[in-house]
Amino acid sequence: MQWIKASIKTTSDNIELVTGLLMSCGINSVEIIDAQERARYFTSHTRNWDYADESLLIADTDCAYVVFYVTEDAAGQQLLNAVKERIGTLPLNIESTNDETWLNEWKKHFKPIRIGRIVIVPEWESFTPQDTDIIFTIDPGSAFGTGQHQTTQLCISALQKQITPGDRILDIGCGSGILSIISLLLKASFVCAIDIDPAGAIAATKNNAKLNPINLDSLEVLSGDVLSDEAVRKNVGTGYDVVVANIVADVIIPLAPLAHNFAKAGGLFIASGIIGERLDEVKEAFENSKIKIIAHKELEDWNCLVGRVANA
Repeated sequence: MQWIKASIKTTSDNIELVTGLLMSCGINSVEIIDAQERARYFTSHTRNWDYADESLLIADTDCAYVVFYVTEDAAGQQLLNAVKERIGTLPLNIESTNDETWLNEWKKHFKPIRIGRIVIVPEWESFTPQDTDIIFTIDPGSAFGTGQHQTTQLCISALQKQITPGDRILDIGCGSGILSIISLLLKASFVCAIDIDPAGAIAATKNNAKLNPINLDSLEVLSGDVLSDEAVRKNVGTGYDVVVANIVADVIIPLAPLAHNFAKAGGLFIASGIIGERLDEVKEAFENSKIKIIAHKELEDWNCLVGRVANA
């Protein structure tokens, strides 16, 4: 299969804004090339280097690139058009590539990531865990999420604190199934994973599930839009201990009133993908929906809220 590699030129300060715009278009996996971060790394690690080219420290340190991939077909072109509309005048460069090139690019940049006790490990990497580590093995060969994004890391941290063994979990906007599978690794008894993508996300979730030591019968993967389709909501069911949505503010805000449909009284609603400038709007939606915020964590201007659902 042929792929289109697209890169958006921006500034370090606007990386979160650009990734948020891409997420609103359905693109959850990106590669960040940040000159400021590179300069900070070399500056803070100079004692470890016999020699570092000074140009690495001074070259256009306000420049950053956000890179993503789409399929080179009508669907991919439609996605690119949506991105172009959202990013306005920001420079967008595209080039054609193939499966091998695309996968090798991911392998080059994707290494094990630790978030608390959870360690996300690509299937081709070897990793020696500590006694308390929980290993989540992932195949990042599809562009539906790898766990590297701040919003996903915030959710993983929240799930580690909030899941009790035996809990039932609903993962809305499951992407590649990262949060669903990690929930089962954290001893949830059942997870319903749902995404609006009827093919890619569901296939990625099922594929990643097979790479991990979980009971596959405890994972139900569905497709549909819980916001607009009542039949889908009925199919998802009710009585969940934890509902998690790692999406964007524009979806979380109308989803908040529906939390009562899915979570049991006193259950939790974990929402991430909230850029700083939209945080107050989401908090207001929680308050209006009788969801009491019990935890709030921020990572590089991305926010995750944990709310307790009141009695209906």
